[in-house]
Amino acid sequence: MSTAIGEILRSIVRKYGLEPAIHRERMPKYWAEVVGARIACISNVRSFESGVLTIHVTEAPWRSEVMLRREELRTQLNARIGEDLVKEIIVR
Repeated sequence: MSTAIGEILRSIVRKYGLEPAIHRERMPKYWAEVVGARIACISNVRSFESGVLTIHVTEAPWRSEVMLRREELRTQLNARIGEDLVKEIIVR
């Protein structure tokens, strides 16, 4: 019986509870994929803890745009991740 290496790695990640740390490290990549290149260039992920994603946006007009689209972006991030991990987005 043969088991794919990816399946073995997923099993180890689940067994040792490493999924939250992996998602935390990947969050900047997820963010850039969801918001696109323009917004990704003027924003960055400051933290992702306990379901709260904190984003810093350097330009005020874009900050307002991200604030208005928070729920939409949260939904898209969770779809990208495949789990309902992002509960709230804070924009600063």
